[in-house]
Amino acid sequence: MILLRRPILGRKETATSIRFILSTLVLFSTGCATTYSDQVSYLYGNRIFRANIHTFPVVITAVDGRSTMLGESPVRVEPGEHVISLVTAPAAGFRVAEHREIKLVVEPCKRYYIVAERENALLQAWKPVLDYVEDTGGKGCESSRSRPA
Repeated sequence: MILLRRPILGRKETATSIRFILSTLVLFSTGCATTYSDQVSYLYGNRIFRANIHTFPVVITAVDGRSTMLGESPVRVEPGEHVISLVTAPAAGFRVAEHREIKLVVEPCKRYYIVAERENALLQAWKPVLDYVEDTGGKGCESSRSRPA
């Protein structure tokens, strides 16, 4: 049995492949690096109050024209005025979901719950509604409980 001790790649090819791998990693890591301030807020498409039978969950598809990741929940946003693009599941008997936009002034350190509201569960028409807002109380945020009254 003869063992080959010769490397598959030479030194030049190994160095080139290592440089390629490192540059690819740097390129992808810079694309994923999004920094947020300490006063970031969050957008949810979930219903917080399930007793209202005319509200339905939504998917946040874009913020200010910039697409969100599929399944990203919650969606982080900086304080300020934003245009939120939403979609909800189609009503029974319909196949295509309708998109809507809502303008929202986002305050720092808040959680916003946005839902779709229909007059009837069988109607396709819906409007986006801000269902609930609460404080996050994270790092860099003044909690409303810690402030003197």
